[in-house]
Amino acid sequence: MARLYCRIVGPVLLVVGVLGVVQFGIPGFLSINEPVEIGLHFLTGALATYAGFSRGYGRAAVLYARVFGIVYLILCIGFFVPDLLPGLIHFDLGCNLVHLVLAVWGIYAGYFARETTTAPAT
Repeated sequence: MARLYCRIVGPVLLVVGVLGVVQFGIPGFLSINEPVEIGLHFLTGALATYAGFSRGYGRAAVLYARVFGIVYLILCIGFFVPDLLPGLIHFDLGCNLVHLVLAVWGIYAGYFARETTTAPAT
């Protein structure tokens, strides 16, 4: 489950980063226009993509899901404080809803779901 989470979330975050670079968004609902936010989407997207497609037993994917599930949950503070870092990151409703979904899914995938991969034959 953690690999699936990373394999979907990683490329999506990379696309979101690209959308931020071209200034695509829905003003007041989903905006990605701060350079720090765009950079963070590229960084976390690259990490998730690597974790989801790396070899091994899915440990990197589980670690990513655990850590960033909690990080996305913390980012849900944007529901209450939309301008936590004025001029750097603004949390609008669309971003908050996405962070909430990523948090719940990441925490589930990292802490509660079992990986179904098997060890390679030796």
